[in-house]
Amino acid sequence: MIERFAVAAAIAASSLLFAAGAASASPERIQGAWAIDAATCDQVFVKRNGRLTFNRQNGDSWSGFIVSGKHIRGARMTCDMISSKQKGDVLTFLLGCEDSIAFDTMSVSVRFKDDGKLLRFDPEFPEVETAYRRCDQ
Repeated sequence: MIERFAVAAAIAASSLLFAAGAASASPERIQGAWAIDAATCDQVFVKRNGRLTFNRQNGDSWSGFIVSGKHIRGARMTCDMISSKQKGDVLTFLLGCEDSIAFDTMSVSVRFKDDGKLLRFDPEFPEVETAYRRCDQ
């Protein structure tokens, strides 16, 4: 379940590429690897054949995601953006996600903070949010 939200946040972030009018919604800011704790980037991700991927040695597979265009990869799940809408600084996305067993659609909301964080939250419970930081590539 937590991995689903991490991947969904990533897809939502990649979808910002298509959300006009958001000053922070630039491809440079969204693409790449994101981890819950920037200090653990080297534990969550590794570079293989010149491409970022998940570190198989890390059992904490929900702690990050990789954004590439409209596609988001988690350690065990991938998602694609179906649609998006923007209200103020909040971007909400409908995502199509799948893992090795099932396919599901879900809604995810995100916003960027000035300190470079991407926040994922549920609009019905905005006090509960997860912050992600981009990892250097």
